[in-house]
Amino acid sequence: MKKIVLIAAVLLLSTGLFAEAAFSGYSGGKLNYSSNEASADKYDPDLTLQAFFQGQFNFNQNMWGHLEFSIDTQDFLSKELFHKTEAWFKIDEISLIFKSKAESNANYFSIFMGTYDPIGSDIFLQRYFGIKPIASKITESWLGLSGSVLYPHFGIGIADVKRFMSAPVAVGGYAYINHEDNKYYVFNVDGRFACVYRYFSFDIAGGIGIPMSNSNQGQEVIASIEKLYWHAGTTMLIGNNFTQGLFIQAGLFNVPFTKRNGTQVSPDDIYLLIEPRILLENAHANLSIFSLPKETVEQLTFVDDTLGLNLNIYGDSFSLGANRFTLGANFSYSFVDKTFMDVIKPLELIKSQFNLTITPYMSTNFLNGELHSQFSVKIMKFGKARWYDAFTADIGYTAKF
Repeated sequence: MKKIVLIAAVLLLSTGLFAEAAFSGYSGGKLNYSSNEASADKYDPDLTLQAFFQGQFNFNQNMWGHLEFSIDTQDFLSKELFHKTEAWFKIDEISLIFKSKAESNANYFSIFMGTYDPIGSDIFLQRYFGIKPIASKITESWLGLSGSVLYPHFGIGIADVKRFMSAPVAVGGYAYINHEDNKYYVFNVDGRFACVYRYFSFDIAGGIGIPMSNSNQGQEVIASIEKLYWHAGTTMLIGNNFTQGLFIQAGLFNVPFTKRNGTQVSPDDIYLLIEPRILLENAHANLSIFSLPKETVEQLTFVDDTLGLNLNIYGDSFSLGANRFTLGANFSYSFVDKTFMDVIKPLELIKSQFNLTITPYMSTNFLNGELHSQFSVKIMKFGKARWYDAFTADIGYTAKF
């Protein structure tokens, strides 16, 4: 697997160097300053970095490639600033796309490694319909363009997408192999349907994963299927970015299905986000109701816990000279380690541990990119001896080239 990834990356990069190809890209990074809560006796500041890079190599109008990777570091200040720091480096996507056109449609055949057209992201709608991002601001991440992901088409595989010209509709199929099961390689087959109209955008995808075992009750066989995994997800926006709207993302992932026990669905495997969007005269107000997997929450900027409410109020029409500003504030009320199933018992839920967080933020154009900054205050930590744990600050920068 490592050799295949290395060879593909070298081929993709070398083709971009020696062919008469065009290149475009998008990158960004964010520094986070906070208190290390694991330090019991004294104030111990943490400085961490999250960053990503995405590049597209256009070899010609009918063939191009994508390369995306991200990095997530531990504390720069644990030793000294200019010493080695532990970090996680991830190649998110290496892909090669071939386009062919007919009178009534355009066909896109892809060979990919990593995460490709993930379920529960608006990347598919952006790529094949050319729209601006429609995803919720609370699901934005500094570890890649896709933000939060319900289920990644992750592994090595192929995809074929057909975009119809007679209507704003696309259908697609995916076949890929990954190692999501701890013991076996998993062969996945997914299908997809999407459409984009003026006041309605919709993307739905789903499929099954088949762990490939070579033994059955202790005896070697060519292939044995003991269980299946199934996954599905949808992204929908009623309205558009310039009207009142309702945004919905929902899905589930890696739900096992066995002959003996049937389907076993856990609330921890379900992703749910409902967001009414209100357009005011000079501002936007988005109310988000969410129940998210813990692994998803760990990558997000505005979300602290798995279940909660977010109110995001912002305006993007402020100007000062040649600079345009987006000013906003995010208010979060969330419950620790809870899911949507806990709403059934509201009295117990209200008495459980919760967090209140206020995050004012700002972004503006700077040089050839965009400068982002925010400051978070966790209200529930004020009454404690370690009151300084309540504050975190972020500064980031993104640029297209």
